[in-house]
Amino acid sequence: MRLLLRANTHRRIDGGCREVAASPDTPGRERWLWQVRLLDAAHGPSYVPLPRAHRVTESLAPGVTLEVVAEPGTVSPTVEVVGLGAPSEVARERDEIVVLLACGGQVLVEDRHLLADEDALVLAGDDPLGVSVLSPPGSRSLVAVVRLRPADGRVMAWVP
Repeated sequence: MRLLLRANTHRRIDGGCREVAASPDTPGRERWLWQVRLLDAAHGPSYVPLPRAHRVTESLAPGVTLEVVAEPGTVSPTVEVVGLGAPSEVARERDEIVVLLACGGQVLVEDRHLLADEDALVLAGDDPLGVSVLSPPGSRSLVAVVRLRPADGRVMAWVP
């Protein structure tokens, strides 16, 4: 599954925080597992339902921090920010969810999805297990690669 999430659709919550993606995506629907959020300048950590949640943060640009929070023992999150000069390949395992977040410019995914700054592409399920990412000609962009892996051996699924 591929799901393109434009920056202008990220949900504003918690007074200065934008939710890019979460599981569940509607509060109170199912058991909380993980969230990917953008924090504005001077905004501390966002609220999470579990006090022992695993939190990973990465500064993306002046005044913007990527925050990934997950339920420990169920989801293991990692974040890597990759500079795009030459085309790169992002591979993922069948049992993980990957969120690609454009930061610092545009990112072209699979030669067909053009992500503007803070747009995201969520990859889950069987298709695709690998995508190409690159900066459009004449630019040098960054992409944040958020990996959400199962910590308990189960295959992760996400239904937005």
